[in-house]
Amino acid sequence: MNQIHAMRVFVRVAESQSFRRAAQQLDVSNALVTRSIAMLEAHLHTRLINRTTRNLSLTEAGLRYLEGCKSVLEELDHLEDSLAHTEREPSGTLRVMAAGALSLGTLTPLIDGFRRLYPRVNVRLTLAEKPTELLEDGFDVGIVAACATRGGEFVEHALGTTAFVPCASPAWLAEHGEPRTPEQLEQHAAVTLPPEERSASWLFARPGESAQQVTLQPGYAVNNMLMVRLAALAGMGVAIVPAPLVADDLAAGTLVRLLQDYEIEDAQASMAIVYPRRQYLPAKTLRFVDYTIEHFQQTCEAKPASVPHGARTMLAAGTVASGPHMLMHG
Repeated sequence: MNQIHAMRVFVRVAESQSFRRAAQQLDVSNALVTRSIAMLEAHLHTRLINRTTRNLSLTEAGLRYLEGCKSVLEELDHLEDSLAHTEREPSGTLRVMAAGALSLGTLTPLIDGFRRLYPRVNVRLTLAEKPTELLEDGFDVGIVAACATRGGEFVEHALGTTAFVPCASPAWLAEHGEPRTPEQLEQHAAVTLPPEERSASWLFARPGESAQQVTLQPGYAVNNMLMVRLAALAGMGVAIVPAPLVADDLAAGTLVRLLQDYEIEDAQASMAIVYPRRQYLPAKTLRFVDYTIEHFQQTCEAKPASVPHGARTMLAAGTVASGPHMLMHG
């Protein structure tokens, strides 16, 4: 028995004082109304309605049950309306985890644009340098290195790739000289992420040549890519950082791009937006996923030449789930 439906039928019968009128108002058969009341009375083990061939009246139990039904159904209708409104206009807190390879110049316009469209959604953004378990750590969605996701419990849409570049401040290079080969880079003190978060070994390649592995010598390790950038700007050593993170610094000359004939091959350069594979996801999550995919696509089309020399951004190879191919820029 659908008790909620039977309660609605009972309330309509009691208010209309007629099985026939209740059936007409509910657009169901008389037999269905009669059966619903009978099933409800059998479930409650009590008579709710006294009925004769001429009229109908509620028993004492029926009167008490009518008031209770109205209260329950009113609360239920209010709850359903509230949920429906939330789905139409997303609200609540959206917990987003983003890889440290993404610059503030990438993330700030993304979050700002989303909040302008959905002001009732509060975004809580966490930057993480190492792979994080989205579900275990309570995040709704992640913008992460594609290789950092595991298992079939997530849906993943490729956003594109972000290049990594070696760089150093003019002051550092004036004192220590500029490396001309990947091997010479190993002779410089470096600013890096801690080894438990990112290996200090990198692969450098020139067109038509085999890749060379270079292992940096960390003089300073810090668990935040923004701090790596600041340390490089302060002349604390050479650094390998995401191109979008230092695009403005390279353009201004406060950092110098090293080894411009080489590209860095990195498995973590491919970025994706990831969220749980569930039948019903909150509207806030779905809206953010759609907005992020569109945002990166528009950014790619609007700024095709904004990446400095040697920091070329490439198309992603594809998607794990269906989705467009996009570029990433800072």
